[in-house]
Amino acid sequence: MDLAKDQFTVEYDASLVLTDQMNEAIVDLGYRPKIIQSRFDPGASGSASSGPVPEPVAAALDKARGTGQLVFVDFHAQWCGACKTMHRTTFKDPEVEKVFERYVFIKVDADLYPDTAKYFDIIGLPTLVALNASGEEVYRHVGPVKKGAKEGVEKFVRELSLLADKAEEAQRNNGI
Repeated sequence: MDLAKDQFTVEYDASLVLTDQMNEAIVDLGYRPKIIQSRFDPGASGSASSGPVPEPVAAALDKARGTGQLVFVDFHAQWCGACKTMHRTTFKDPEVEKVFERYVFIKVDADLYPDTAKYFDIIGLPTLVALNASGEEVYRHVGPVKKGAKEGVEKFVRELSLLADKAEEAQRNNGI
């Protein structure tokens, strides 16, 4: 086993340890923790986005078509420590709350809606996805956006604001 090249998974009880603590312990052992993309090719298995968009995202898209807004989907799970931390910190940031007002915002528990998670090829949590009113993905972020890492939150807000600006401009132009 060559740990400089090999990958391994750490299972843990999120009620006993925070993701940041676990990452710190991994670094202390001399390794570099990171979220990686799966080597699994979802397109080959037929799990790629095909067929009608499943609920609850379909309802959010219906609402978005009426308002001209984008849909922001927060894929999370009850067991996900990083998701819980983001909900307590990043999502409570006033600038993040302000930008979310410009979206049709929904939370999707990947365990309660596994077909929806599969449809959107969710391979890690949290996964944050923005969709235009046609259901096309315009933004994806896998992993936490940390409030403590101010550049992370600032970049997140900047990117989501730019997307919302473009959607609002397109809505104005279509109304002419």
